[in-house]
Formats: sequence, C-alpha cells, structure tokens
Amino acid sequence: MDEGRASRTAIATAYFRAHHYGHANPKIFEDSLAGALLRVQEREGLEKFFLERLATLNPGLAGSCADRATLVGHALRGLVVVLARARYTEDRLAEAIRDGVLQYVVIGAGLDTFALRRPDLQDRLRIIEIDHPATQASKRLRIGDAGLTLPPNLHFAPADLEKESIAEVLSRAPYDPAQPAFFSWLGVTMYLTEDAIGATLRSLRSTAAAGSQLVFDYLDRAVLAPENQSATRSSIFETVRRIGESMIFGFDPSALGAELAAQGFRLLESLGPEDLEKLYFAGRADGLRPTGSAHLARVAVA
Repeated sequence: MDEGRASRTAIATAYFRAHHYGHANPKIFEDSLAGALLRVQEREGLEKFFLERLATLNPGLAGSCADRATLVGHALRGLVVVLARARYTEDRLAEAIRDGVLQYVVIGAGLDTFALRRPDLQDRLRIIEIDHPATQASKRLRIGDAGLTLPPNLHFAPADLEKESIAEVLSRAPYDPAQPAFFSWLGVTMYLTEDAIGATLRSLRSTAAAGSQLVFDYLDRAVLAPENQSATRSSIFETVRRIGESMIFGFDPSALGAELAAQGFRLLESLGPEDLEKLYFAGRADGLRPTGSAHLARVAVA
C-alpha cells in the first residue's frame, strides 16, 4: 500500500460489513460499528464503484427496478468470505477466551471493531492490533470522529511488516510471549508473496507460546491459474486490483497441513466453501453463498 494513506481494502471490508449489518436478514455477522468508521464520500465512492461493476457484469440486473441497497448487495456477493471469516474467527476466539486465553493479536486489523464492540472483555482480554501506521492513524481519527472511546484493553502496534517481523513488533507491545494468545490474520495472505508469508509464520511461531492459535483465510492456489478464472472470480480479482491491492498468492488445501507442520504449526481445522456453506449460508433466501475460492484455516502452535 502507499505510504500516508489507509488501506483501501480495509475501507471496502468495513463498508461490506456495514452494508450487511444494515440490510441483511438473518445476519451472518453483526458489526454494528463498521459504518460509524466510514466517511460519507467513501460510502458513495464504493457504491458507485460496485454498481458500475455490476452494470458491466450483469446489465440486466443492474437495470432492474430493484432499490439501490439491493443492487449494492448483489454487487457485493462475491465478497461474502469477509462475513464468514469474521464470524468464524470471533466464534473460535470466544472458545479460546473460555479456555483461559487472555490476549488477542489482530494482524492486519484494518478497521476491525471487535475491541469497540466488546466492552465486556475490557478486564479479561488484552487486544493488540498490528497494522500499517497510516491505517492505524486513520482508524484513530475515525474512532474519535464517531464519538467512540478507545477501550483501555486495546493497544495499537503500528508496523510495516515488509520491513520488520511480527516478533519485533510484539516485543514493543504489551504482549506476554510466555502466555498463550489467539491470533487472527484475515484478508492478508492473498496479497503477500510466498516468502513474506513464510517469514511471518516463522516469526509468529518464535514468539507464540504453546497453546496459542492462529486463524487465517487464504485462496486456493488453483484459482490463480488463468484457465480457472470464471467470470465471477475474474471480477473479484479485478475489483481488488482496482481498489489498489492485487491478489497474488494461494495455498494448496491438500498440502496445507504439511506446509504448516514444516513451520511449527498443527492444522486444527481447514474449511472450504462447502464447509462454510453448511455453517453460515444454508437455507438463506437471499442467495448469499461463499465463492469457490474461499478457505479458512485454524492452527495451533505445535
């Protein structure tokens, strides 16, 4: 991303979460504060962008009599993994807290609102958000402009992870490497090189205590091949490219366990689109479905 500006994909993710909260029923994931962190011009610009994409891909639908919010919902359907990954992560985090985990590290936090939505955890969970300094500076301003208060258990750890490691960042944060932690790494791996991902995993392993867990999402490596580019998938890739952050990396789901084991992790759960369909999308009348490239993994420090 460019120096001096917040991540555009972070803004787009917050927009989708806010739109889903305001218009979907039943809700896959409830983020009541995502909309409060968005600027009016950002909402308008993203709506215009997504509606233009819908008009290109499905002019019949775009020209229908459906209201604007419904049309935007149609345009956003290819991004539903944003909802599934957030729901899954917070569900697994809740389990970890019940098991005694006291610290939560959000890698690439963007405009995530978990700490703001959960004042009940202020005395029970230390939350450390790692992200680019520009994104975190923007987030602080947005929180203040929304009239929200930073909770005392939220700690920002600004970092450029292309220049320093997770371990280095956490060494200057209120993080206890002797205690298990829950880590989330969402919406990040597909934008990194294989070397960068390997370095991040090794660094995380070096500073995570036994019993720590990590949840991350990833693309199936096969979908990056040109011959596997469906119209919908190509549209998603083009959308994020035009937003400013291209997808370049994927894992092979069948080899994921072995790859993670080599980095010192044990694969606890691997979810593909069929699994996500059963968990969060079955029986929905609005047609929301996970894309074929959507995958989630939960791993433990071996």
